[in-house]
Amino acid sequence: RRFNPQLPAEQAEQVVADIVSYHNADLVLGNKEMITLITEGVKKTWRERGEEKTKVVKLIDFVNVEANDFLIVNQFTVQGIENVCRLDGVVFVNGIPLSVLELKSPVREQATIGQAYRDMEYYKKEIPKIFLYNQILCLSDLTDARHGTISSSWERYGTWKGIESESDAPKGSSQLEVLAKGLFSKTRLLDVIQNFTVFEADSDDAAVTFTKKSALYHQYYGVNKTIASTVRSVLGEQERKIGVFWHTQGSGKSLSMVFYVNKTKRIPELK
Repeated sequence: RRFNPQLPAEQAEQVVADIVSYHNADLVLGNKEMITLITEGVKKTWRERGEEKTKVVKLIDFVNVEANDFLIVNQFTVQGIENVCRLDGVVFVNGIPLSVLELKSPVREQATIGQAYRDMEYYKKEIPKIFLYNQILCLSDLTDARHGTISSSWERYGTWKGIESESDAPKGSSQLEVLAKGLFSKTRLLDVIQNFTVFEADSDDAAVTFTKKSALYHQYYGVNKTIASTVRSVLGEQERKIGVFWHTQGSGKSLSMVFYVNKTKRIPELK
């Protein structure tokens, strides 16, 4: 109600109940519907003094980042279909579990990042409910640290490099430290969720399947540099040229351009 002061208390409770009770047997489709509610808001209609009112209820404030409530819980326990699952880390924003981290001990021989991936795949089957809300999955054995989405195969998990830019990781820092300070700064976390996450449709005529993809570090920093240059061009602070966005082969040019378009649509100066 802090974000939506015009919303009556009863309607606020209903929105919470709708989000909490949300269910979809298809994890990816459910995740696709949920990220729309998280990023675009929940449409709610009610009658007040005989008059019908409709409002889009904001779940996260993407503009005033510090207005949100951020919490990370260690050893978060969830009752599964058959077993209790104890998650090493769950990141909540305004009570919504947006990220799950599986962290293995670097001193145990069997506790590899590969085992972390297998455990995450098991959790998706055993406690699918929490993954309906999930935006980022993280795996680490301290030496290696990778991030992906609920659709990511092992090969698609990426390493985040750089904290404030693509090349400023402190010397001697672990991949987990760079991932935590880079991707999980409050502003970047919400930016990635709102502007750098897409669902790619694949049709074989009989059915459409979706694959969830989010930006790798070079796409994130590159696109944001390009957007900053675009704004300067539009405001007349530089020649009306944005610059050259340079990629190597296979580094995700098409997705970078989709991310670019997605974010420019939200920039007031570029309306």
